[in-house]
Amino acid sequence: MQRPVDIGRHFRLHWLGSIRVDTDALRIGPPQGLPTDSPLGGDLVDAREVHLRVPYATVMHLMRPGSDAPLRISSLRVGELNATLKRLADGRSNWALQQPDASAPGKPVRMPQFDELVLQQGHVVVDDAVLKTQVDATASTHEGQRGAVQSAGLVVQGQGKHDDRPLAFRVESAGAVPLLSRSHDVRVPISVRVQAGPSRFSFDGTGTDLMGFDALDGRVDLSGPSLARVGDSLGITLPTTEPFKLSGQLVKAEQVWSLKNVALAVGGSRLGGAFNYDLGPQVPMLTGELDASRFELADLLPAFGAPREGSGNPKPPPGRVLPQREFDIPSLRRMNARLRVRLAHAELGSIFRKPLAPLQADLSLQGGVLKLDNVLARAAGGEVKGALGLDSTTAVPKWSADLRWSGIDLDQWLRPRNAQSQVSKPSGENPGYVTGKLGGHAQLQAQGKSTAQMIGSTDGVVQAWIRNGTVSHLAVEVAGIDIAQALGVLVIGDNPLPMSCAVVKADAKNGTVTPEVAIVDTKDSTLLIGGSLSLAKESLDLVLTTHPKDRTPISLRSPVQVQGTFDHPRVHLEAKTLERKLLGAAALALINPLAGLIPLIDMGDKESAGGCERTRRQLRDADGPAGAANSKAPRAAATQSRPLAQASRSNR
Repeated sequence: MQRPVDIGRHFRLHWLGSIRVDTDALRIGPPQGLPTDSPLGGDLVDAREVHLRVPYATVMHLMRPGSDAPLRISSLRVGELNATLKRLADGRSNWALQQPDASAPGKPVRMPQFDELVLQQGHVVVDDAVLKTQVDATASTHEGQRGAVQSAGLVVQGQGKHDDRPLAFRVESAGAVPLLSRSHDVRVPISVRVQAGPSRFSFDGTGTDLMGFDALDGRVDLSGPSLARVGDSLGITLPTTEPFKLSGQLVKAEQVWSLKNVALAVGGSRLGGAFNYDLGPQVPMLTGELDASRFELADLLPAFGAPREGSGNPKPPPGRVLPQREFDIPSLRRMNARLRVRLAHAELGSIFRKPLAPLQADLSLQGGVLKLDNVLARAAGGEVKGALGLDSTTAVPKWSADLRWSGIDLDQWLRPRNAQSQVSKPSGENPGYVTGKLGGHAQLQAQGKSTAQMIGSTDGVVQAWIRNGTVSHLAVEVAGIDIAQALGVLVIGDNPLPMSCAVVKADAKNGTVTPEVAIVDTKDSTLLIGGSLSLAKESLDLVLTTHPKDRTPISLRSPVQVQGTFDHPRVHLEAKTLERKLLGAAALALINPLAGLIPLIDMGDKESAGGCERTRRQLRDADGPAGAANSKAPRAAATQSRPLAQASRSNR
């Protein structure tokens, strides 16, 4: 064993029929050649009242080089056993009883087979830096002991720490001999209970190999503050979540762990599926299918750094809303994966009336490159298609998104209702503030180790349009600060205005988003949106300018500025334009009070819709069923609408 072995004073050796050893004490020391201050120093085993019986076949086996068959021990009975097991972060341990075969480096030592194993009292201390676990446990088995009726079995229990969190466990089995025999013909009932801080694990089933669990089958129940903590313990990559509860059928055959009939509750989500985790390849492989009867997007937000109970994610600093916690990027290289994601029902949040039903994608993780291909989501008569990606092989991870959406009925999809509307549906329900079919396309790239860094570095183009839509008349008048017409709408009720066009095309460069064109045109007014917003600084600097097409007697018609930060936006009128109107009104009022209303009368501009009409013609057929032509039409529309945007700036 390449280590010192001390035998007690009371020692007997018998040779007849088999080799039998009896001793009052047995000590197995540390590996040979260790420095005196090595952390692997100290005894491996210190035992009392040891009785060992070995057949001569085992001796012959030891004399035969290269044999891979496990050793057979007829009987091992120990009165008291104290063992200390240590493993360093580099993988070196004090329990490696022989050097690895030079022809097969790293080949594990096979545990012997026992015909009889009796341990009256055992004490085991484990300090494993690889698993970040320190355990102090007791063990006993009376299996095969004469007179031990109804006491046969194995009991191991203890406490300690795992990843600096309190740990307590208890393992019970009907017997230890079959578990150590590696014979798959004998299945032994096994019960496991583990508590690690707020996490709970239980297993009730059968097994056939105590050291490798080559054949394990039973029900498993697991709960805890986050799936990511479980993944860290098992060496697999799982997302950060809110507190969860999981149950299923756990099976292990050779190197493959399987979890079947999964029932996973996370927040309001109810997930299921079946998964296989194969330890055979050099990089373990996770395969399977994730399905859900109900999935809530909010339950996935902790994976992106959002602070939630049990997630451990910190709140953003003052003045910020985007999560700052860095992702666990190295964990993406622990394993590879191929998963089918099939969610029947995905809730997006309280503002949306309709869920995504279904939401589907094919997930792959290979060498640290994560992809969501064949994304398909349907909602409110429309659909979203595309792909998402993350490349963690670079120093700074790179993100990408290419999504197209078409035919989404905004009146069905959005929850807010227009209580002032004069028009109601046959069902009596009020329509939304905005209706129509939504289409668009987003092609974005980013880099960063957190949600804030990723969003703050966004590059690309986003474009969206609405066809056959309407917008609240009151919203249009309020956006233009048309006091008279807004009061009139409040008195007689809101009447949705048909939109001849509504289109937005915005360019993102290093986290700064600038509308190249943003226009909403109705028979009453044309609304233009300019300015910019900074995703990196989380700040707003947008300007809404409304051009009326009719005369209005009392109007403070002035650009509306939206400024401030994401968490504290400020909406106010552009000061210079408003000051000119009010000063002019005050001066004329000195001559005649009625003359003071003249600067507040807006004569309207029916020609301002020309650019939008060209935009509408360009976009008329852009939003097809599959959105195949979506990318060209908005670009052309933006070119046609640019003179209108420039005109609005000069008018201000």
